[in-house]
Amino acid sequence: MTTSLPAPVPLHTSALEEAEAPEGRKQARRAAGLAALHRAAEAGEAAARWVRGLAGRQCEEEHARLLERAAAAITRASGREIIPGSEGLLTEELRYTLAADMILGASHTTGTLPELHRGERLAPVTVCALAAALPSCVLGDLARELTLLAGELDAATEAGRSATAAGDARVLPLRQLRALGHEHGDPLDRLAYRRVFDSAVESFEIALHYQDDRGEEACEEALHNALAAAGPGIAAAALLRVASDPALGLDLDQWEHLHRLAAELDLNVVEDLGGANGDGTTDTDDRPAEPAAG
Repeated sequence: MTTSLPAPVPLHTSALEEAEAPEGRKQARRAAGLAALHRAAEAGEAAARWVRGLAGRQCEEEHARLLERAAAAITRASGREIIPGSEGLLTEELRYTLAADMILGASHTTGTLPELHRGERLAPVTVCALAAALPSCVLGDLARELTLLAGELDAATEAGRSATAAGDARVLPLRQLRALGHEHGDPLDRLAYRRVFDSAVESFEIALHYQDDRGEEACEEALHNALAAAGPGIAAAALLRVASDPALGLDLDQWEHLHRLAAELDLNVVEDLGGANGDGTTDTDDRPAEPAAG
């Protein structure tokens, strides 16, 4: 025995309710809806550009063609398929193109999978699922729901870009990491190193000054003070190195978290490396003294 499904209940505002609404409210609703439509279209275009980038990386032409088709479907589903007042349904062709198995490409004929980095398989599925859901927003609160899904589409696209950048970085030759303040390093590195060095020297000399009659014990104490003074700055610089490594594929929240941790360790070093305290090409010790007042 087959039980038929109940007919879907329309959720969008009826024509009578719309007609009875005050003119100002109707205009505001139309403006919000139009802004949401533009927002969805922009999110779809950004997602489609990223998927086209995946297509351009394929050696197998059939894989590339199917990914290009998925990109076109994302653009269409996030744009002209969102029709206020319609039933919010996708065509069978679009539903098929945006299905999760799009990441398999033409594996049934080529015997291979599309060339995707780790993390790049989940993001396209998420992007396609969100794009496929956008047209149904016309059945509810169009502006609110469309804006919400467009934001999630942007987030999924950004996750995909991060996975792409991380994968590309992992296949590059290992870079030679330089220590903070290396003579051939970035001027900002040398600026931050000078700050850490000066702090360590100051702590070292202060300890020796007050303990100069204790011999070897005084040197150990002074060295301990110097390391304690330099440690936070060195750790802060290391965290920034990690945060900027594309091979990790950090998202914005993770990047900001590492920067917050670094700033808590040594804000001055973070500002030095970020250029907030100058470009690192001017030695502050060589600057002319300011003229005395009066």
